[in-house]
Amino acid sequence: MHVSKKENLSVRRVLLVFALLLFAGPIWAQNIKVTGIVTDTKGIPQIGVAVTVSGTTTGTYTDEKGAYSISVPSNGILQFSAIGMKTQQIPVNNRSVINVVIEEESFMLGELVVVGFGTQKKENLTGSVTTVDVSKALQGKPIVDVAKGLQGVVPGLTITYSNGGINNSPVINVRGMGSINATNKNGGSPLIVVDNVVVDDINLINPEDIESITVLKDAASTSIYGARAAFGVMLIKTKSGKKGDKFTISYSSNYAFSTPTLLPEFAKDPVAEIRATDAAMSRFGGTGMEIFGMTASTLIPGIQKWLSTYKDNRKGDQMIKGEDFDIVNGRVNFFRIWDPVDVMFQSWIPQINQNLQVSGGTDKLSFYASGAYNYQEGVLKINTDTKNKYNMTVGLNASVNKWLDLEIKIIGRNYTYKEPYIGYMDPYYTMWRWGAYMPYGRYTDENGITGYFRGAHGFLAAARKNSEKETYNNSGVNATIKLAKTLNLRTEFAYSTTNRLNYVHGGTVQLWDYWGANPPLVMNTLGTGSTDRVEYSSRRYTQITSNTYATYSESFGDHSVKVIAGVNFENGDFIYHNSQRRTLMDPDKGEIPLATGDQYVDGDHSDWAVAGIFGRINYDYKGKYLLELNGRYDGSSNFPSGSRWAFFPSFSVGYRISEEPWWQNIKDIVSSAKIRGSYGSIGNQDVGADRFISTMTTSSSLNWLNSSGLRPVYTNNPANVSKNLKWETINTINVGLDMGFLKNELQLTFDWFIRENKNMIAPGTTLPAAFGVGAASQNSGSLRTSGWEVELNYNHNFKHDAYFYGTLTLSDYQSKITEWTGNDSKMLYTNYKGKKIGEIWGFKNAGYFKDAADVTNSPSQVKLQNGSFVYGPGDVKYANLNDDNEITGGSQTLDDHGDLTVIGNTTPRYQYGIRLGGGWKGFDIDMYFQGVGKRDMWGTGSMVIPLYNAANCTMYQHQMDFWTPENSDAYYPNPSAGSENASTISNMAGLSNAAAATGRNFYPQDKYLLNLAYLRFKNLTVGYTVPANLTKKISIEKVRIYLSGQNLFEIKKTDLPIDPEITSGSPSFNAYYGRTMPFTRTYSFGIQVSL
Repeated sequence: MHVSKKENLSVRRVLLVFALLLFAGPIWAQNIKVTGIVTDTKGIPQIGVAVTVSGTTTGTYTDEKGAYSISVPSNGILQFSAIGMKTQQIPVNNRSVINVVIEEESFMLGELVVVGFGTQKKENLTGSVTTVDVSKALQGKPIVDVAKGLQGVVPGLTITYSNGGINNSPVINVRGMGSINATNKNGGSPLIVVDNVVVDDINLINPEDIESITVLKDAASTSIYGARAAFGVMLIKTKSGKKGDKFTISYSSNYAFSTPTLLPEFAKDPVAEIRATDAAMSRFGGTGMEIFGMTASTLIPGIQKWLSTYKDNRKGDQMIKGEDFDIVNGRVNFFRIWDPVDVMFQSWIPQINQNLQVSGGTDKLSFYASGAYNYQEGVLKINTDTKNKYNMTVGLNASVNKWLDLEIKIIGRNYTYKEPYIGYMDPYYTMWRWGAYMPYGRYTDENGITGYFRGAHGFLAAARKNSEKETYNNSGVNATIKLAKTLNLRTEFAYSTTNRLNYVHGGTVQLWDYWGANPPLVMNTLGTGSTDRVEYSSRRYTQITSNTYATYSESFGDHSVKVIAGVNFENGDFIYHNSQRRTLMDPDKGEIPLATGDQYVDGDHSDWAVAGIFGRINYDYKGKYLLELNGRYDGSSNFPSGSRWAFFPSFSVGYRISEEPWWQNIKDIVSSAKIRGSYGSIGNQDVGADRFISTMTTSSSLNWLNSSGLRPVYTNNPANVSKNLKWETINTINVGLDMGFLKNELQLTFDWFIRENKNMIAPGTTLPAAFGVGAASQNSGSLRTSGWEVELNYNHNFKHDAYFYGTLTLSDYQSKITEWTGNDSKMLYTNYKGKKIGEIWGFKNAGYFKDAADVTNSPSQVKLQNGSFVYGPGDVKYANLNDDNEITGGSQTLDDHGDLTVIGNTTPRYQYGIRLGGGWKGFDIDMYFQGVGKRDMWGTGSMVIPLYNAANCTMYQHQMDFWTPENSDAYYPNPSAGSENASTISNMAGLSNAAAATGRNFYPQDKYLLNLAYLRFKNLTVGYTVPANLTKKISIEKVRIYLSGQNLFEIKKTDLPIDPEITSGSPSFNAYYGRTMPFTRTYSFGIQVSL
């Protein structure tokens, strides 16, 4: 294409002008002196009213006569604020005298709430919408991840972490499970929208950059966001510069130290623990305790000698042969008793958080820029994991002319996470696997060879570091065109990229190896083919988001109308590549060219797109009768062409009964009251990509070789799919009540809802095995979630700059499958019609067998026995619920479940949050409590079930209260080891085949069901703001210092030393519940400074 010199010159001029706007900086107006008097509506002078230059910390206070004097830019804006009064902003307009009448505040009713593609007054909302007080929940605290600061803050919003790892991601749900098919976490997570751009990770955003958070919960509120908003929306608006603001620099710094919340304790008497373990393993013809040749008979004498002879003078980690360990009967035996918690875990874990913000503006241009740095360490003392994270936000707003406004915003995050390679041996499994006599030190032999022993400590100390590096960037450009006084057109475009590179550096390690018998102790090179490798994997995800919509608003007398109509388009593209090579030439040099073994390459490429046409109409009459209509026509690439598009409508209504004339007599007590209701549908497209496309997978696992010595590649049968799959339709009914009391100082919000997924994808009707493949999925399922939510807010301002606030949130929900196909026999260990999500089936515990006669005279438990195990005195007695004199699980179906019954549910019930705070003359305090009223879990693994299997040869201190004839009221039964892995009735919780009975004393049952209800003191922050008259003497506008504590203590129902917030075990092998990275308590000091 030919471009003339004249056209080229014009383009250069435009670019030059834009560059000048961007980089030249604001030109500030000249300051003038303004004086005045502030009075209330009765003409009484107001003392202590804060008078500030808007957007700055420059300010003063009115004196005893209500008078003030301040220097301000001639075109600036003065802000007048006082506790209990409405804040006013008044343009200076070159005036030297400005008198102000300030009115009492009616708390929060006029607050603007961010909703889908716009804002609304809180008093006019008709949907289920909750706003977060960001300043209280997130800012000025040692909170690095946004999600952690929101736990319990919003009723109906559930945020959990599987463990306390510093690189762990949250699971977020609004009002529980929405679909069994959801590919995102825990049955459907809310859509997270930052500045109208969808993001996958809420923790991408620096908490200090957030201006507001709004959570949309019902279909009437979320439907305008369409295809990906079926299960709620979290709207996050980041900070931006304000026009006319003074140039401001703000800096905050926080230094924190953390310590693990709860850690298991090894048995205080190791000899008693070994004897109990040995006795348990000797039952029914067992060989007794044995660990790599160590037995009770060889360990106990050595440990007793060590405790009496060497314990008091043993320091450091150097181990001495003949004292700390020795070779007995040809095998190494260890005698030194360690404190593994002290050896493996840091007592105080450092954390650093730094934030810098710069903002300012003129009447045409404003900007905001911020940068943040965070450093964290993991809980391990040896070779600990670390995370360095950087956040950046840059925003520029410009009024190009009277009809065009432009916005540019760039948000970025970069982090590097490094952790030791634990492919050899997971420390969270291995350190808890055996007793405290296992080696945690190093040994130097007579030849001067030094090293650690094979085990959790040794592998961890020798491990190389893996790394995960991720860079996220989102660049957005928005334009608002003022077509008329009441009509605006806005277009938004954003392009985001996420690049992640994972590096795995395995290799071999040199450790003292005692696992073999010949020789009993040797410095060995340890590692397998899978661990001796180097691996690179890269992921690149790009997303384009485009929104264009028009907004029309007009008032006609008592009638007000607002209309929004527009289009939305999103496209995502994902590329994955993995390459690895085995057998490193030098274990310390982890690079692919320096490996000589087998090479592996893998990859994937996928993309998706959604689009929609949306509209919303808001109408109100006299601010009393409210109506909202929504509609969206959505399309998704996840469905066949014939059912790719669908229309989803919704509506909501509200009645502000407190605006009726007859209500005015009680308005001083009941200041506001609004009844609202909504009904709507929204489509769920998060059911998995390309489920309607029949694919054939390849494999090379045939058990014969071709002439070249290779396994031939073959193709499996094509998958059976349905060409008629369509959208899952989420229908929601919501009824709400909003009330305010005592001039709205006390506010109540209540919501009751039913959400039903009517076309949920479920398995097809079971086909004969001769068909060759399974039945095609179909839209034949239904899932109903019902619940309620309550929020109470209280704010009161006293005289003399004192104030108090309190908040209570409480919510509950349950989900139930109301339609399902593909399980005609209603097996309990899979989905069936009538199943409550999270239900746990098990036996009722009826105590212990007292003696042999009790075993004989009680209902038979023979069918629950396995191997040589026979129930006897001290073993668990299960209740015979069906009175057939036999304890069984029946056919494990809903119609024949024997003595099984529902004993609990994993759904968190009665989630709550309590916030209390206040301030006086610069001092402020904020306390936050969070908890769950009811949640059950059947935990597996040796941390929960003593001697869960034969490979776990230890009992912890909390398990030492076990049955003996002299201790018949013990918490735990007569110990038995080797097969306590409860794999029979656990089928009811979704595990394996029920034919092999291996549960013995620990089939799922009510007695040992974990009650994970808790109340946690989440945060305490105490701060002090230095008086402005002191800081201004050194040209500083504001200084606040604070102390903060996170996860200070908890009250919990279970006596086990396991944090009640943990939802799973470590992701690696054999860890099971409770063996994972613990949560931490955090104590911090911070300072905030504004210039």
